Amino acid sequence: MNTVQLECFLAVAEYLNFSKAADFLKITQPAVSHQITSLEDELGARLFARTSKNVSLTEAGLMFMEDASSILKIAFGAKNRLGMGGSDFLFLTVGCHNQSELDLLPPVIHRLAGRFPALHPSVKLIPFKSMANLLEEERIHVMFGFQQDDQKKPIGIFHELARTPLACVCSTGHPYAGRTCLNVDELKGPMVLGEPHRLPPSVLQSQIRVSSSCHPSELFFVDTYESILALVRAGLGYSLLPFYPGSDKKGLCYIPVTGIPPLAFGLYHKGVRGNTMLKEFIRLLDEEIAAGEFRT
Repeated sequence: MNTVQLECFLAVAEYLNFSKAADFLKITQPAVSHQITSLEDELGARLFARTSKNVSLTEAGLMFMEDASSILKIAFGAKNRLGMGGSDFLFLTVGCHNQSELDLLPPVIHRLAGRFPALHPSVKLIPFKSMANLLEEERIHVMFGFQQDDQKKPIGIFHELARTPLACVCSTGHPYAGRTCLNVDELKGPMVLGEPHRLPPSVLQSQIRVSSSCHPSELFFVDTYESILALVRAGLGYSLLPFYPGSDKKGLCYIPVTGIPPLAFGLYHKGVRGNTMLKEFIRLLDEEIAAGEFRT
């Protein structure tokens, strides 16, 4: 049993789709299938029930999920503690979910590298739920996210960076474009929606609430956050999204929506004790946002 097999297993368990798991892992679908088959052979149990139309976890697969996650956490934790083979590099892995979060990093990483010349940063860009798993397994040091008070199991320690309103995002030619604010009950007409696992739960709930009054022909479903913005720019409809600090407004209007509480946007981490670089990263990000570097 190796970590590649376990990563493939957890990815397929997350997406229940071999093709999407392969895209996430950045390997081919046959490679994922091979790793799952070899893992099942080694364990002597079927982990997934496969048909031509869907994939589901077997009882053995459900039982194995916690073990697989624990084994990966131990393996990657040991790798981090050993300093990647004793090198002098300082590694910082940041989890982002979309381009708006990525855009927050350049000035902060630039300043952090000035303080820590041996810094070797890395960025992972993946969906919300998968990102939380990586933080739990200590494969990333910190991740952007929205505070979720209803989590049965806390993601980690939350550090708030800003209170962000939900906004009606539309093209400059949309009927809502001239508005300075909108009430949630006013939102009508064609709407662009993203895949549920790529949106924070609080945003997903608000999108479901608004889209429930739309005719099916008025709904456009896309894969990523960036795809949502592309179709909105094309004028196919509006969307309901967080107004991130520094959101790129090119060709778009962000109109605050009342009737929905603002979201607490910030960082999740497992603790800064003994990690001076992570502590400084958080301080610099706080400083940049407070100074208005990301305001639009």
